Amino acid sequence: MRDALKLFLFKKQSAAGTPETSLLNSDVIEVEPGSKIEPDVGVTEISMVSGSLDQDAAVIGRYKCNCNLTVPIRNFGAKDSLVEPDYGAVLECCDFAKSENNGYYIYKPSNTEQSEGTCWEYSGSKTASGSLLTKAGNLKFSPKFTFDMSGDAIAKIEFTGVGQYAGAPTNATQPANVVKNRTAVPPLRGVTMQINADADYRALNFEIDFNQDTEATTLPSDTTGVGKGKIGNRKAKFTAKCYREVTGTADPEAAMFALTEGLSSISWSSSGECVIYANYTQITKVTTSEENGMSTWDIEGQLNRNDFEFRVLGGCSSSSSSSSSSSSTSS
Repeated sequence: MRDALKLFLFKKQSAAGTPETSLLNSDVIEVEPGSKIEPDVGVTEISMVSGSLDQDAAVIGRYKCNCNLTVPIRNFGAKDSLVEPDYGAVLECCDFAKSENNGYYIYKPSNTEQSEGTCWEYSGSKTASGSLLTKAGNLKFSPKFTFDMSGDAIAKIEFTGVGQYAGAPTNATQPANVVKNRTAVPPLRGVTMQINADADYRALNFEIDFNQDTEATTLPSDTTGVGKGKIGNRKAKFTAKCYREVTGTADPEAAMFALTEGLSSISWSSSGECVIYANYTQITKVTTSEENGMSTWDIEGQLNRNDFEFRVLGGCSSSSSSSSSSSSTSS
């Protein structure tokens, strides 16, 4: 088995608390190496006082799991192509609501529960029954958007999730005719950016972490002991490392003391394929640092009023919805 030949499928569940049992070839999600499903199963040791120095069989607890997926941010199609990025389904499992307008798919954090997800991970082998298939369901995630302008110059979303583990992996054959999307990942060059309503910051990196409390709830009647996935809270924060400037250019401490709430936005790529808006960001901490001999600020803040919008090109010019179908695979 080779890690480079791993394959992940992901699908929104049609019913809450019910993992999908058949995933389409079109449900492939292209993720970075290191993405994985791993069990988080508690084990309780049984130790009795019985006149001997031995122990009884341990008890295996609820079948919980962690699911970590990392994807580069890119669009999968042009305006009106109705090609949604594969990670859009995962965003909906972060309790983000999806809409379409002006050629974009638009994702916004919602107070209304959205979908749960099912994820299948095939280990790296293309031979018949040569892969190990690991399954997770009822998945809920917390997303983190990262923008590394001074490093690899690409934007990513890191999804950290929890859910129901289906049990030990089984032998399976990877589905055939899986089609990759060949849209290039846009580099973080020619970036239009504001932080706290100020376009003068020169950011080396920027992160938005939604810090969502995800929970795989307890369901004693289920054989796994795990029920629906839930998100209990959301406290979105941002961090940025920026070059220090004179106060007439940028002054994060003054903005912090003034309790300024302002727009933080990022638009990049040649035709605005990917755009982020957060209208009510507030700076809460500023410290000084250095980067390669240059003076920098480390800025921390929060996103207020649940106000955030991620747009990625590929949707309909007017509000609509779309779906696609393909041959299915089940194991």
